[in-house]
Amino acid sequence: MIFVVTGEGERGPISTTCKTPITALQQARRLADDGARNVMIDADGQEYAPADFQRHFIQTDPTGT
Repeated sequence: MIFVVTGEGERGPISTTCKTPITALQQARRLADDGARNVMIDADGQEYAPADFQRHFIQTDPTGT
């Protein structure tokens, strides 16, 4: 699956593709940290905000370790 990360930068739209959920989430966070607005991740035609994407695609350790 290919993930498309998009956002709105100072100079216009930004878009990049990633091969894994982890890299897509990292790229989305990087764009947001750099000031991009409306950062979204597209997975199979469904768009997710980074926090929603993390809940759906990134497994977390339920013990918090």
